[in-house]
Amino acid sequence: MGGRTEVRRAPLGGAQQFEWWKLLTGTCNSITVAYRPDPPIPHDRAVAVLRGLLVRHEALRTAFRLDGAGVPVQVVHAPGDPVVRLCDEDSDAAREAFRRSLTEPPFVDADTELVRFGVIRSGDLAVELLMVVSHAVFDGHSERIVLADLAAACRATAGDHRPGSHQPADSALDEESGELLLSRTTAERFWREEVRRIPARLFVPLRPGVFQRYGASYRSTALPPALVLAARRHRTSPAVVYSALVHALLAIMSRAPATVVRNHFVGRTSRERDVVGCYHCILPTTVDVSDRPSLGALIERLRLRTFQVQSRYRLGQLALREILAAEERRRGVAFAVGTTVNFDHSPELTELQRRGDRELTDLLTRAGELELAMGRGETTPDRIGFDAYLMCTVEPGAMWILASFNSMVLDPGHMRALVTGPELILRAYLDGPDLTLDQVAARLGTAIGDPVLVDLGPGEDPGPADGPDGDLAAAPPAAGRALRAAVAQLHGLDSVDPDRCYLETGGRLLLVPAVLARLAAAGWSGLVPDDFARPVPLTRLAVRLRRIR
Repeated sequence: MGGRTEVRRAPLGGAQQFEWWKLLTGTCNSITVAYRPDPPIPHDRAVAVLRGLLVRHEALRTAFRLDGAGVPVQVVHAPGDPVVRLCDEDSDAAREAFRRSLTEPPFVDADTELVRFGVIRSGDLAVELLMVVSHAVFDGHSERIVLADLAAACRATAGDHRPGSHQPADSALDEESGELLLSRTTAERFWREEVRRIPARLFVPLRPGVFQRYGASYRSTALPPALVLAARRHRTSPAVVYSALVHALLAIMSRAPATVVRNHFVGRTSRERDVVGCYHCILPTTVDVSDRPSLGALIERLRLRTFQVQSRYRLGQLALREILAAEERRRGVAFAVGTTVNFDHSPELTELQRRGDRELTDLLTRAGELELAMGRGETTPDRIGFDAYLMCTVEPGAMWILASFNSMVLDPGHMRALVTGPELILRAYLDGPDLTLDQVAARLGTAIGDPVLVDLGPGEDPGPADGPDGDLAAAPPAAGRALRAAVAQLHGLDSVDPDRCYLETGGRLLLVPAVLARLAAAGWSGLVPDDFARPVPLTRLAVRLRRIR
C-alpha cells in the first residue's frame, strides 16, 4: 500500500504475542476474508471499499519491528492506496489459482505489510473481494467485523472512511500502563499459582518427539441443539459443556487425577468488541477428577473453573509461557500442550440459543446420522507435546468439527471417541439421569480402552525433535562466548551462567529475535526462536551455532 509513513508505535498486545511468536517460527497462519457483492460493483468502487478498510482498521496497516533496545513493537502506518491484485479470468480453475496465489505464500516477521488484497472481475465489475491477512494482527472474530464492513460499504453510495475510536495499539498501551495494567498484574499473579495445578501431560507417547498426524472431519446435526439444551440446564455456555465432555473423555482414557484442556476464547473487553485485531486467548483449564465426578458435577465444576481462568486472561502469552517454564524447572519435567479446543461461538449458535426447549428437542429428535472422515497425514518432529486439536463451529443446520491427532499418543479408537463421543454422551445424558464416568465409558464401548498405538512406517521417523546437538566438546569456545554476550548485553546482565537455560538466566522470550540478530551480526547462525523456550543449557545451544559463510 502507499503511504508508508509511520503513525505510531505500541508494545505487542498480550494475546498478540502468541501469533507473533509463530510468525517468527514460520507457523503463523493467515486468515482469508472473501466477499461477493450482490450485485457486483464497479472496479473503482471495489478499490475504494478496500481502502476504506485500511483507513478504519489500524491492524491492517500494522507490522512489527525491534526498537533500539531489541524489544518488539507494533508499528502502525498511515493509510494509503491498497495494492490490489486482479484476476480477469472467467474459468473456475483460473480463479482458484488466483486465490491460491494470495493465500499460500506465508507472511514473515520482516514483512512491512501483513495483508494482501485481490479482486476478481467479470468485465468492469468486481464479483469477489479478497483479503488475506496474517493471524498475528487479525483473529477469527475480526473476520466477522470485516465481512460486515464489506457488506455495508458495498451497499452504500459513498464511502465512510472514518477510523475506529479504539485500535489494537490502544489495547496494548492500556495493558502496559493504562486502565488494563491492574488486570494484567492480577492475571500474572493468578497464573503463578494456577500452573501448580496443571498436569505435565496426560498420556505417555509411543515415540516421544514424533508427531504422526491423523486428521478428522466430523459433521453433526444433533450436537448443536444438544449442547444448547445441556448448557441451559446448567446455566452455562455450550462451549463449557463441550469442553466438559472432552475433559470427561480425557479422564476416562488417561485415568489421571486431573485433566487439562487448552481453550480458545475471544479475549475482548466490551470496548474491544468491534475492533479488528488479534485478541484471541488460549489458556489451560485444569479440573480435578480424582473423585470420578458425574457428568453433571463435572460440567458444574468446569463452569466455575472456566470463570476463574477466563477472568484472568489479560496477560502476555509469552509471559504465561515463561511462568510455565519456571514451573517446569521446579518439577523437573516439561509440560505437553496436550489437547486444545477451539469452540467458535458463531451467529448460527446465537440464533439457536434463542429457540425454546421444545423446538430444540424436536431438532435433536429429527437429527440425521453423523458424518465422519479420518485419514493419516504427515510425520514431523513434535516439539510441544501435541495430543489433539478440536476446532468446532456451528454453521446453518449442523456443527463441524475439524480435528488433528497425534497417533503416537492416541489410537484411532480414542480419536473417534473424541469427535463422536460428545454427541453420544449428551443424547444419553439429556434422556435420563446423570451419568458417572464409568457409565460414560460403557456408553462408548471398548473403543476407548487401553491404547494400541499406530507405529511409524518405513522411512517415517523424522529424527530427534530437538535436532542433533552433537558432542558438547565440539562447540567452538567463540560460539559460547558470542551467545553469552548477546544474552547479557540485551538483558543488562554482568554475566550469564552457561549451565542454565535461557529463561533461567533471566532471559525474556520477547528479546529472542534481538539475541538472534546480535548473533548474526557477530557471524553466527543455527538457532531458532523455539530453542530459547526449551529447558536446555546455553552450553548445548552453543553447540548448534555455526559460522555464517
